[in-house]
Amino acid sequence: MPIKKHIATIVVLIVLHLSLAAWAIGEDTSPPTATTQQQDSQTSREQLSETLEQATVPLVETIQSSPSNTSSKPDAAGPESGFFDAMHGEISQRLLTTAVWLDSFFEDERVEKEINRSYIRVRYDIFHEERAGATYRPTVSVRLALPQLEKKAHLVVSAEQPEPASSTPVPAGTTGDRIGKTDERNVTTAIHYVLRATEEQNFIVRTGAQFSHGSPVLFVAPRYRYFIPLTTWDFRFTQEAVWKTDTKWQVDTLFDLERQFPREFFFRSSLGGSWLDGANGYFYSLSFSLRQPFDLKHALDYEWINSYQTRPIYELSEILFRIRYRQNLWRDWFFFEVAPQLRFPRSGNFDGTPGVLFRFEMYFGRKA
Repeated sequence: MPIKKHIATIVVLIVLHLSLAAWAIGEDTSPPTATTQQQDSQTSREQLSETLEQATVPLVETIQSSPSNTSSKPDAAGPESGFFDAMHGEISQRLLTTAVWLDSFFEDERVEKEINRSYIRVRYDIFHEERAGATYRPTVSVRLALPQLEKKAHLVVSAEQPEPASSTPVPAGTTGDRIGKTDERNVTTAIHYVLRATEEQNFIVRTGAQFSHGSPVLFVAPRYRYFIPLTTWDFRFTQEAVWKTDTKWQVDTLFDLERQFPREFFFRSSLGGSWLDGANGYFYSLSFSLRQPFDLKHALDYEWINSYQTRPIYELSEILFRIRYRQNLWRDWFFFEVAPQLRFPRSGNFDGTPGVLFRFEMYFGRKA
């Protein structure tokens, strides 16, 4: 069943939902005068900013994905601290607080691989792409922070359907979802050793086994992240290497450049690359993400992902546009997400292939 017509419908429903939500809490959605509109917009931005800062205090303490910029705080800068140092520290703190909250809200892998709290996550995905039919993917993930090791190690157990066999990896640093048509399941048991976890650096080594078809595949995966707060932009470098007994080596490199814009918009540009042992060429991607939080329960993420490969020739292999709408439903620990997308693969002569992802997510033992 073609779904091109439904993409526009989904986007319109999202916008309509937000308008009805604003009307339901008493906001005036009619066009006010210029002076009133500016005042309301400023007040709304200030309230959202204050709310985000208050809500992300526990996240800053527990999630080291986008650390706070303590080096730029006035009381840490020494006697030479002044007005410009204080202003720089305030801007950087607001930026990083928003980044931490958004990464946590969208369950970005930058948060997932560095979070240090125990929780159980149950997720159910329904993905439909034109000319491919619907696919379903339930996953369960359990993370236990081991208190006897003073939060230096985590036990992680997950059960999910394996990704479809492909020599092309998911672009590093993106939220691309590959859902395969299979009834098989992979069970992964791993220990995450936290060797270093500071505001600027994070060094984790994952080691364990993945069971598929009853045969275990052993793996070890060191991961290093370095964060540099700049004046108005922030820079993050992440390097991860994965060694498995069946596929040998895979090396992922990621560079992030990000900043906050007015009206609480948060922009991130990512350049990521992957090298696979036995695969021809190098796979890399250039992606852009613009995130828009409406309040603590609703947010949008606009994504543009360009995927490239170097073999047999240097070429653009795929373009992907996606809008992710995520919100809390019923309880703080229950999430719903809808993500319409339009994919332009080179293998299909860059003809647009629409698709949509529906996701339901529940958490136990972790405050959302």
